[in-house]
Amino acid sequence: MFDLKQLRCFVAVATELNFRRAAIRLNMTQPPLTRQIQLLEHELGVQLLERTKHSVGLTTAGQVFLVDATRLLNLADQAANTVRRASKGETGRVRVGFTGAAGHEIMPKLLAAAKRALPDIDVVVHELISAAQLEAFAASSIDLGIMRPLGARQKLESFLIELEPLIVVLPANHALAGCDTIPLPSLNGQPFIMHSPDDGKYFHDRIMALFWSSKVMPDFVQYIDQTHTIISMVRAGLGMAIVPASAQRFHFDNVVFRPIRDDTVMVEMIMAWRPDQRIPAVTAVRLMAEAFFSASRG
Repeated sequence: MFDLKQLRCFVAVATELNFRRAAIRLNMTQPPLTRQIQLLEHELGVQLLERTKHSVGLTTAGQVFLVDATRLLNLADQAANTVRRASKGETGRVRVGFTGAAGHEIMPKLLAAAKRALPDIDVVVHELISAAQLEAFAASSIDLGIMRPLGARQKLESFLIELEPLIVVLPANHALAGCDTIPLPSLNGQPFIMHSPDDGKYFHDRIMALFWSSKVMPDFVQYIDQTHTIISMVRAGLGMAIVPASAQRFHFDNVVFRPIRDDTVMVEMIMAWRPDQRIPAVTAVRLMAEAFFSASRG
């Protein structure tokens, strides 16, 4: 079977129609160039060039073969360029998990930044709660995760995307809705929509620690996984809740958000990844995201 070197020699001669100029173009001498053409014709079993003492021309077979030879060389060059770019993290596919809370602003901003900075990397997103992202990391089905920090069986590395306070959300017609801030003791015995201890574990544990330290115990009427569903329950008048300040982005009507008086409990949103990953495109997106979010935080 012929090789790329023989194709390059043939295309050069077929383009120049002159062995001397073709040899100069290929930075080689004429005898080995002639030998490569002879080997190619022998391999194909056809004559590609008509040679006389003073001219070189293409046979009919040579004219047909020139089209395919040129296309094959272009494909080979493209493949080489693609693999070189992939090794530098300039192209590839990156799978990113993200929580619902990150879907409103964080994820769209990241995708827009990635499109500008790394246009040839295909970023594929999967909306998953934080606990499900841990499972996805274990199954190697995501490369990066935008999530709340949870304890994991496997070690993950991360950087901070966003740090925000917990706040109270309550029905707009609640007696406490007129307060500028909500003292925690006022929640004692009140109907309360709580994050689930399973899929909502991060917020459940932070809020429970807040109640225990303040010796406050609301009346937990529902346990819900997702923050936006909790706010929907509050809007329906089923109770109040404590949510991250970013939940105000959901723009629910008939609810109000108020800071917690005298207690500022901060929660984190992080980007996580497996420390053993070595895919250049994943590293490129991670470094771009770290620089982007660091700049956004000022």
